[in-house]
Amino acid sequence: MGIEDPGWGRIIIVIFFIAVLLGFLYFSKNKGKNLFSNLAGNEFLKIDGTIALSNISKASLVSAQNQKFLIVHGRGQSPSIILLNSEVSINAIETSKNDEGA
Repeated sequence: MGIEDPGWGRIIIVIFFIAVLLGFLYFSKNKGKNLFSNLAGNEFLKIDGTIALSNISKASLVSAQNQKFLIVHGRGQSPSIILLNSEVSINAIETSKNDEGA
C-alpha cells in the first residue's frame, strides 16, 4: 500500500529518453539548417541573406540557378517577389533614379 518504488529500470528509461530529446534539440539548433538543405539535394536554391525590416516583416535574398530574387515576407502578409537581375527590374530602378533626380 502507498507509493511504490518505480524501480531503477523505469528511471533509467526516462533519463535516457530526456537525454535523446536534449541531444536532438542541440543537433537541430546547431546543424539543422544545413541538414535539411543537404537532404533535399537543393543545389540550385540558396538563401544568401535575411534581414528584419520590422517586427513582422523580413527581406530575403534568394539565388536560384543564375538568378537572384528579393522576397519581402512576414506574418499575415503575402510575399512580394522581385527578380533582381532582369532587364525589366534594372530599367525600373534606372527610371526611378532618373525621376528622383529630375
